[in-house]
Amino acid sequence: MLEDNRDSFDKLEQEIETRRLREHFYEKDYYNSKEESMTDFLNSRRALTLRQTQEIGFPYWEYPSLHENIFSLGRLDFKEWGHHMTITTFFTLESGYFGQAKFSTFRGKNDFYMPTKGHVNLAEAEVGEYFVLKLKSKVGGSSFIEEIWAVDYDENLAEAVQKIFQEVADRKKK
Repeated sequence: MLEDNRDSFDKLEQEIETRRLREHFYEKDYYNSKEESMTDFLNSRRALTLRQTQEIGFPYWEYPSLHENIFSLGRLDFKEWGHHMTITTFFTLESGYFGQAKFSTFRGKNDFYMPTKGHVNLAEAEVGEYFVLKLKSKVGGSSFIEEIWAVDYDENLAEAVQKIFQEVADRKKK
């Protein structure tokens, strides 16, 4: 069992490395720029187009769609304009599910790219910020952000997350 998991992980790593080489990932700005200057560049725009994403070398292929119904703490890594008035957000998830994931959010009637029960316009959210995400998935479909809250990672994170969960619990009681 452990050997199967290791083989599966090794195969995934090999596939990622093959794709990075095919995409010339190590030659592009996303890999070669200092993290702070890349973050500043990304935050100077609401999101990038697919072409711009490919030109700077963001490894979007390393962010799978999930099929989970969970709460998760996540750091926003990248934003890309999608098709049909959507924005695709790429997160590194640090609780509930550990790893990377992508989510699409449609533009609402108020012209905000905000989840159904949103508290954050994802087009205005900044790369590098942390959020608590309530993820839902429809039967046979990938996860989407049903609800999102911004949290200050540098402050008392546990207190901020507890406050969010208390709000959710209070709403369920009503």
